[in-house]
Amino acid sequence: MKGYVQVYRNLNKKLSSQLGNGIDPKVVGDQPVYSVRGDDGLVKAHYCHFVLHDCVFRVSEKGKQRVRDEKRKNVHAYIQGRECWNEEEKRWEYIGPDCNYVNAPNTVTVSYNPYENDAFIRTDTGEPLTKAEVVIFGCGKLGKEVKAILWTQKKNNEKSRSTT
Repeated sequence: MKGYVQVYRNLNKKLSSQLGNGIDPKVVGDQPVYSVRGDDGLVKAHYCHFVLHDCVFRVSEKGKQRVRDEKRKNVHAYIQGRECWNEEEKRWEYIGPDCNYVNAPNTVTVSYNPYENDAFIRTDTGEPLTKAEVVIFGCGKLGKEVKAILWTQKKNNEKSRSTT
């Protein structure tokens, strides 16, 4: 969709390749790197910390089955949404110094394992996820978690009325 990006975990890139300038990756730890693919299908950036809003969780059935058959990972699952970059303040929206804002009751930790799950899931209940209001990459424990702020029932109803 126009204006939306697709974000997936890049298993080949390491934080150390992103640091440069003599920063030792052992000091900051080895954090996950996420690739951001634009609506033209090309990767436009790599981030360790990133925020999307108006998100949809997508998993290709054929890609997932290929992973299970070949026992080798490939890009077949991603989260699609709109970037939350605040140009005026030069920072990502929703990201606080310690990611404390993600402790709201409707915030959950997200996970996906193609060998165990058919979809992205909530780690607390194992329920599959399809949509979220906001997804924060690189927060939580050691900056290695993905958290989703789920739509509240009221906002979900308003959104579905506005799209019909």
